[in-house]
This record gives sequence, C-alpha cells and structure tokens, in this order.
Amino acid sequence: MSETARNASTLAQDYSVVWRNTDYEYYVEGSGLARLGADHWVAVVPVVPRSQWAHRRAEQSRTHILRSSDGGDSWQKIAELPYYSAIPWLHDGGIYLFANKGGTEFRNDDLLLLRSDDDGATWSDAVTLFEGHFWNCQTGMVVRDGRIYWALDDISFGMSWRGPRVVVGDLSADLMDPAAWRISNPVPYPGTPEALVAPAFAHLGSKYLEPNVIEVGGRVRVLATVKPHGQSTTGLGAVLDLTDDGESLDLQFTQFHPMPGGQLKFCVIRDEVSGMFWATGNLAVDGQQQVDLARAGRSEDCREALDGNDRRFLMLFYGLDGLNWFPAGCIARANGLRQSFNYPTAVIDGDDLCVISRSNVDGPNRHDADCATFHRVRNFRDLALDLWPRHGPER
Repeated sequence: MSETARNASTLAQDYSVVWRNTDYEYYVEGSGLARLGADHWVAVVPVVPRSQWAHRRAEQSRTHILRSSDGGDSWQKIAELPYYSAIPWLHDGGIYLFANKGGTEFRNDDLLLLRSDDDGATWSDAVTLFEGHFWNCQTGMVVRDGRIYWALDDISFGMSWRGPRVVVGDLSADLMDPAAWRISNPVPYPGTPEALVAPAFAHLGSKYLEPNVIEVGGRVRVLATVKPHGQSTTGLGAVLDLTDDGESLDLQFTQFHPMPGGQLKFCVIRDEVSGMFWATGNLAVDGQQQVDLARAGRSEDCREALDGNDRRFLMLFYGLDGLNWFPAGCIARANGLRQSFNYPTAVIDGDDLCVISRSNVDGPNRHDADCATFHRVRNFRDLALDLWPRHGPER
C-alpha cells in the first residue's frame, strides 16, 4: 500500500476480539493492556451491569484477565476478579492492578491494589489504598524520581461535581503497604464558561472525568475529559497542575484547553523514541446528519449522534507538549451510529502502537459495548511530521 493510500484509509481497521459479552444485561467497561514481552500481552476487561440493573454492581461486576502469546492475534482467559474496574501496570517483574469495587450508594467504592507474579494467572489479596468513592479506567501514568503518578475521579461530590485526585506511590517501598501511597486534594469541577453552554442544554449537568497524568518540562500535569452541558462543546479538555514536595500534594485547576476528542475518554502516553506524546480518542461527527435523521423520524438513532457523543471514529494524534495536537489518522471506524470504538488505551510495542478499545459491534448502543478489541498500528512513528525545530537558516 502506498503512503498516500494508507493516509486515506484507517490505520488498524482489522482487529482481534479480546472479549465478547453476550449477556444483554451487562456491558464491557474501559479495558486495560500491558505488554509482558515480545508477543506476550495481558488484557484486563471489566464487564458490569447496565444502568437498568445498576443495583447489581456491587455483587455482579467482574473483571476478566486474558493473555495473548501471539502478539494479540488470539486471547485466552486466565483469571476473573470481582471488580468494577481494574487498571494494569508493570513494576519490578510483577503486574500491579489498581481496582475499584462496584458500589451501592455511589457507582464505585475504594481504591484497591493487587499484584500478580505469574503474568496474571493468580493474584494477591487486595489491599485498600484509600477508602472512598473513586473511579477511572486506564489512562496515562508518569514514573519519575522513584515515584509513580496516576489520577482518578473522586465521585463522592456527585456526578456533576466529581473531580480528579492524583495518587503517588513510592517505588522504593513495599507498594502493597498503603503507607507507600499518598493522595492529593480533590479538585471539583469549576463550572463551564457560559459562552460554551448551548441554551438547549443548560439544564444538564457538567463534569470532568477520566484524567491522564503527563510530565512536561519537569511539570506533572493532569489532562481530563470535559463534558460540558449536553456536550454542546466538543473537543475540550481540562488542565490541572500538581506540586509534590515529597510530603504533601497540591493539585490545582489551571485552564480549559482544546483537546481533540476531549468530550470522551482519551489516553495520552509519551514515546521516548520520538520524544512525542501520542493520544488516542474519539472525534465527533454531527450536523446535517442529525437533522436528516430527525426529519426521517429516526429519533433513537438521532440521539445516538446528538451533542458530540458520536463514538464511531477512533483517532490517533501526536504532539510535543500535551496541549497542541497533530492528526496522525483514524485507527478504526464503525459504520452505524449505535456502534463504536471508544475508551482506548495505547501501549507501544517496538515500532507499533497497540490499542485496546471498548467496542460496540452488536450491542444495544454505542455506550453499552459488547466487545473489547485489539488493534495494531504498524510503524506508527512514520505517521508523524518532524516537529522539532532546527538551528540554522530558515528554508
């Protein structure tokens, strides 16, 4: 395929199915991915009750652990855990898992930590790092100065005023000891600027959620999804800054900033080879299509597209500072408005970028996905322009 043809098509439309949910009363939540070595992967796929059966979350949420030994082409289930969400990460030869229990008063309870020393087949007992009502799926993490930084949502303020908090672990200590961990202050949503609110959606709530942690110029920053009133403004993110003096953590809201796909969960990672940040997320497509659907009387399909909540187009972006982004291409696209490739997590594998997506192929709607899918973008760095400035005369 020529480079021109590649740029005109999707980058990784072909995928393998990591997990398929066949029970209508459940759906696939945001999934996680960890590379164990050449061709060896572990995927973490939560499957939880749909909103009609939300009262079952505490007892019936399940996280499935799957392994691939052929580079993601096929997957075998190796374990199952009783959690609503679970986020894998690697350290010191083991797999660690941040996990949240399904809640009753709130959707989620407590931040837990587990460890596996046999590539995910068996797991330690969970230890509770922090009690409360927390949630996040797999988003960007930072390791620096012997510490790991990750952000989660504190939902105890309610759905509209939930706010991010950063957890920090001392990598030189016993990570399974809660004393090795600290947590920042919560930062409730500051409110949407009036100019960004469409009057038709003013009665709906706003929030930010699903925060990523990145490091830029020695500064630890948090980039969060923003869902303003009815998602009347798409492509908007929130930027927060963290100060860590080794004892106390101070997290503060800094600004809103344009973020491609910022109306839905996105994942930001840094590639040491290119020196660039790479982001996976969804672009929204709306406008005349919605009008045509409404005129045709297809109100249910129309609701699937309204307010920037279109989840069909899974995109890849790159940049130098975590704020300004260049498009690399479309990873995969779904055809129907009720289908989706969303909630992506990206992991670098040599010259390739591998992505696990919460995907709706045959489920009831774009949100309540029935699959987790694995996509491989080959030679992903070739998609980027050379953004680094050069010394010497301009040409």
